[in-house]
Amino acid sequence: MGDLITFGISISSGIFMGVVFDFYRTVRRFSKPKGILSYLEDLIFWIIIVVIFFGLLVNTTDGILRGFVFIGVFFGFLLYMALLSNHILPLFISIFKLILDAFNEIMKIIKKPFGKIILLLKVYFKDMTRYSKMIFKKK
Repeated sequence: MGDLITFGISISSGIFMGVVFDFYRTVRRFSKPKGILSYLEDLIFWIIIVVIFFGLLVNTTDGILRGFVFIGVFFGFLLYMALLSNHILPLFISIFKLILDAFNEIMKIIKKPFGKIILLLKVYFKDMTRYSKMIFKKK
């Protein structure tokens, strides 16, 4: 009975890894990393997956590598990709779009009053620079 429970937990861990993978794909879609940042994101993703798998092994089999655990994780991941990924990935994308739109609106609201202040400071410092050049030229 314990092995059957462990197999079920392995399947659910594979499904959870699929959710993490879709989240990762969503982040990659919006961040479009280049160069070293792409490798860094990949490394972070795989560290998360290894931690999930290691936690699964330690909590269910006391760290013993068992074949059915690997099969369960693989089956859970495939099950998620076949049945749920087509629904979860668009949901993640929509949530990210909402968050980015909200962030952009907040930045517009913040920028309005500060935009005028920044413009005044630019004019002030531009005039100050011009007057200081005139003063230092006379001497």
